[in-house]
Amino acid sequence: MTIVENAMVDNTNETRKTRAEVISELQAQGKLTAEEVEKLTDVDVITIGGIEINFGKLFTLVDMYDKAIADDCTNEDGNCTNKRHLHIGDYVDYKNPTSGSKRANATDTGYDTDQIYEISKNDLNWRVLGKDSTTGGIKLISGRPMKSNNSETDPYLHLNGAKGYLNSETLLNDLCSLYTTQYGTARSVNRNDVNEITGVTTEENIKQFNKVPSWGGKQYGDTYSFENQYTPQSWINGKQQTIVSGTVFDYVYTVNSGNEPMIRMTNIRAHDMVFNNILYNQKQACFWLASCSITAYASNADFNVGDIHAGGDGVRVNSCYLFNSMNGNERDSAFGVRPVILLKSSITQNEIPKIADKTEETWNYSSSFST
Repeated sequence: MTIVENAMVDNTNETRKTRAEVISELQAQGKLTAEEVEKLTDVDVITIGGIEINFGKLFTLVDMYDKAIADDCTNEDGNCTNKRHLHIGDYVDYKNPTSGSKRANATDTGYDTDQIYEISKNDLNWRVLGKDSTTGGIKLISGRPMKSNNSETDPYLHLNGAKGYLNSETLLNDLCSLYTTQYGTARSVNRNDVNEITGVTTEENIKQFNKVPSWGGKQYGDTYSFENQYTPQSWINGKQQTIVSGTVFDYVYTVNSGNEPMIRMTNIRAHDMVFNNILYNQKQACFWLASCSITAYASNADFNVGDIHAGGDGVRVNSCYLFNSMNGNERDSAFGVRPVILLKSSITQNEIPKIADKTEETWNYSSSFST
């Protein structure tokens, strides 16, 4: 009756029956001893006869996230003890599905063989990435990328050439959909997700930190046009030459390393959540971003898929070229696949509670794959 009554008053904005009132009534009825009453005094949730009664308000994860922002608490050191707070970088107990697999077909990736991903081999932890601007719900990111079944020394997804470029976003999102449950929808991490963490969210920011012009490429927003070259689609359609033209929407920037200009993230806990375990000349936890782009130079364009990896000037939010417009050169590259969960905005702390930080597996796979 208490559970029903409290649920009713939640909907009418009336006052819940307090824990003390319920305990006092049960003691007066002889259903609780003095010793039992003492044990129940300082908890929000009590269980009597196998029935759980929650006397605290069931806050949504969005409520908790907004509360932490309002209180100006980022939990950068991981020591926040406020149960009402939820921060970027916090771990939550999102339950992985118990089974399932996805196949990236060679006809779509352009790679030599099919590549398979299985839930049973990817028991992922989940961390708060932020709040989704479209749904208003909390976004989660896996603590590490997924591993494929390719081999023990090659747990990455290979994308090759024109096919890999054209199908990359669909492939990455489909593989990550393995983790969709009743609580949220899963997709791949993309460039916008990372930009929200790093703060590169305006055209001015992009141009300020873009490394591509210093490498001989055109600036973000510049136009390009090349005659008698190839797009990935025209290459597949019989290697037909065409005009390759458009506006550059590609850019690369480094984070907390390398030469200026670079993005400096002061929230190291948030930084490590996205960029940790990424080493130069070793793939480790490098991963794809489900975001295609085109880089233009003086005489050709590169068709790219986004990624996070280490280059000679530090950890990059990068663009990995798979196809060259001038000669149709196709390149094979391989990185991890990292899921993001878009939780429903109604999810409460009881459904997906905040938990203590976990230690993520450190990948240690060196490779000769192109980056």
